[in-house]
Amino acid sequence: MLLGLLCIGGPLSVATPALAQTDSSAQVPNSAPAEGTAAPDVESKTESKNETGDLADQLTQQRGELASLRDEFQGKLDEFKRKLADERAAREAAEARAQETARATVESVLKASPKVGGIEGFRLSGFIQTDFTAKQISEDQLNSATGAPLNEDRIFIRRARLRATLDQRYLAGVFEIDANTVSGLQVRPMDVEATVKWPGGEVPLVALSAGIFKIPFGYEVIQRDYERLFAERSTFIRAFFPGEYDLGARVAGGWRFVRYALAVQNGEPLGESTFPARDPNQAKDITGRLGILSNVADGVAVQAGFSALTGKGFHKGTPPTKQTLTWSDRNEDGQYTGSGELIVSPGTSGQPSQNFSRYAIGADALVTVEYFKSAGTTVYAEFARASNLDRGVLPADPLGPLGRDMREWGYYVAAVQDIGRHFKLGFRYDYYNPDMDSTDRQATVTVLSSQAVSTYSTALALVEKSSALSGRLVAEYDVVRDHQGRDSNGLPADLRNNVFTLRAEVAF
Repeated sequence: MLLGLLCIGGPLSVATPALAQTDSSAQVPNSAPAEGTAAPDVESKTESKNETGDLADQLTQQRGELASLRDEFQGKLDEFKRKLADERAAREAAEARAQETARATVESVLKASPKVGGIEGFRLSGFIQTDFTAKQISEDQLNSATGAPLNEDRIFIRRARLRATLDQRYLAGVFEIDANTVSGLQVRPMDVEATVKWPGGEVPLVALSAGIFKIPFGYEVIQRDYERLFAERSTFIRAFFPGEYDLGARVAGGWRFVRYALAVQNGEPLGESTFPARDPNQAKDITGRLGILSNVADGVAVQAGFSALTGKGFHKGTPPTKQTLTWSDRNEDGQYTGSGELIVSPGTSGQPSQNFSRYAIGADALVTVEYFKSAGTTVYAEFARASNLDRGVLPADPLGPLGRDMREWGYYVAAVQDIGRHFKLGFRYDYYNPDMDSTDRQATVTVLSSQAVSTYSTALALVEKSSALSGRLVAEYDVVRDHQGRDSNGLPADLRNNVFTLRAEVAF
């Protein structure tokens, strides 16, 4: 036992000095804190810090999820708005197409095969044009040769047409009456046609017609008066084809985009001054046009053609005359005072009437572009080269006092712009030279001169349309450059003859 105590006591006696030499503060970390003391709880702080970090992580995660949900919601909202706008546009487009289809269907039914009086294919239509014109050339005088008034500032009925058409499978007919007050009250047949045809697509393959119909040359001659924005046709068209209509026979038709017409007519249009609607010679005018009409793309239409005419004009002969004895009172005393006052005029032999050749060639083209329903542009042009064909402006007669052929040349370019549904604006320039070889004497010297007429036309129209009626109010101003005038020295000058036209029109 003693040995045991020594063994135990040995270590204790050795360890005691070491403990005694150690700083008491070094023993604090190794000693357990007494119960009930206020020392910080390290483990508790660590747990609190971990919980705070977890909450921050959760908050960051929730914010990310909210941002993702917000972006997803915004994307779905934008997609919904886009679909809603697309559906609204599609619905409006469908409604517009439905209205246009319904309108076109009604118009096609009314135009194609209406029943009037129980007759299939019978239709009545017409139009009225009332004009007010103011011309610089107007005078409060009378024409000394004809007695017609020279005043052109007036209101008159330019055209009042009533048209009846019958269009069936193999037969067709037209009867149109025109009333106007251009040269006093006048009522006359205008378009009278009897047609036998072989059906085709949009137009018959072959149609044989006889009666009074338009001369098939170019574009403006064939164009209907209520479809043309400008008050009248171009100068050279009115010179070559006054009145546009003539009597004869015609074969016309088309296949796909091709159009053709060939006519044999008297050669004396309704609007000429010598023999309107009559024929003083046996020769006939032969006129033809070959062209195309096609929609080359969506909203783009093209029309073009070539035309030609050949025929015979008529020169009126003169009867023979006898010798005549004329008294000239030279001294103005009212009495015969000598043989010097008697003048003998010899007789002349008669001159028979003769024919002369005339011809014309021409080309025309038109392009229409529709941007959308109420806007579009039409550009068109036409030219013609002719010889001895003028029958309206400066009538050609190579067998008359001039004694030579008259070479004629004319053209025009025009553009018409639709401005919304109710307005049209048009510009046209036309040029016509009735005698390319004309001369003039100036100071006893013969020099080349010009009888050309150039016209700058501007027209603005207010348009209103319905299913059965259409109306227009057109204001047009024509600036005319005319070399027929003379200045104070007798030299060629511009003739002041500008024209303002205001037209009220209704078509049905």
